[in-house]
Amino acid sequence: MERPGRYIQVIKKEKSFINNKISIFILYFLLCAGALWHILGLFQELMRIVASPLLLLLGFVLWYLIFNEYYQQGYNKSKYFFLIWSLAVVTLSIFFEFVGVKTGLIFGQYYYGNVLQPQLFEVPLAIGFAWLGILLSSLALLKNFFDNKSFFLMAAGVALLMTLFDLIMEPAATYVDYWYWQNDHAPLLNYLSWFILGFVFAVTGKWTGLYKIKLPAFVYHAYIAQFLYFLLIDLKYLL
Repeated sequence: MERPGRYIQVIKKEKSFINNKISIFILYFLLCAGALWHILGLFQELMRIVASPLLLLLGFVLWYLIFNEYYQQGYNKSKYFFLIWSLAVVTLSIFFEFVGVKTGLIFGQYYYGNVLQPQLFEVPLAIGFAWLGILLSSLALLKNFFDNKSFFLMAAGVALLMTLFDLIMEPAATYVDYWYWQNDHAPLLNYLSWFILGFVFAVTGKWTGLYKIKLPAFVYHAYIAQFLYFLLIDLKYLL
């Protein structure tokens, strides 16, 4: 005779599956709607207000979903390394952005607009969570389609996906008043730095057990949805 506990587990899994599908749909809907509003020039003041909170929220949600997987998959000790590593990524990325804005030596000459607030030393605090979110979603996307045993190859793949994301993001970021480049376009140095920093962050993630656990589908869909968001905005100004 089947035990009631088994039925409860099946019901929980079905609910989790449904909730996951709904959350992914909401993610695509909100980002695609946001891109459409930019294209049509609608709700622009609202978009300016929610831009920074949404970056913070999305970065935190992606982090939390993965952090929860450490509990679910039995990697309880590794979760503390993941927490420390995540804080380091957020802190260091803000620091590198600060050095970049002040000196132009890391990414090139650029400055932030007034949309992403609050800012610390002319660098939006949300930018650290954006870096973490792109890093985690790039890894999730790579693991979903290409989970290779070669650790350094995986790290290079993550860095490549992050750089590709930035390539699409850069034109749109200027259009929506996130930041501006001195020569109206990002230099090659910017993309080289993105690849190097992405690779370093991905390599150091090895000691968190991040490459061992199965990452939620929502995390890699966050990469695709954000990619589409910036791509749609790019197309408005390119066509």
